[in-house]
Amino acid sequence: MATTTTNDVGDKASGLFSYAQSSLDRVVSPSSRQRAYDSTAEFASARPILFSFIVAQLLFSFLPVLLFATFSLSTVAFSLGAALVFALFWIGVAFMVLMPALLLTSSVAVLIWGWAVGSFLVARWLYNHAPIGNYEDKSVGVAKK
Repeated sequence: MATTTTNDVGDKASGLFSYAQSSLDRVVSPSSRQRAYDSTAEFASARPILFSFIVAQLLFSFLPVLLFATFSLSTVAFSLGAALVFALFWIGVAFMVLMPALLLTSSVAVLIWGWAVGSFLVARWLYNHAPIGNYEDKSVGVAKK
């Protein structure tokens, strides 16, 4: 049982390593990586004290810089999320003011339109049913010849 578990863990680790290697090969070609390794080894051989100083600085400064970058990015993400929630809240409040205002203005518009159409229909009916005749020597509704 222990050998099967060890083989499974070894297989998963090997698969993970090969996946990481192929992903790294897509980003940086192996020849470019080899040149970087060679120049780093040459620099370490030529200036060992400076190289050890730089490596120590990188090793001990990496974690605080990584934590600061994580904090900065999470702060920006949180502020964008808070701004989105804030904006959506006030858009919702404005929407709740807009709906009654639209209901009121639509109702007024329908009433005025109905009044205008009704007035037109009554005026047309009155015009069509008005008697045609002469009033004080003025012709009303009759074409002059």
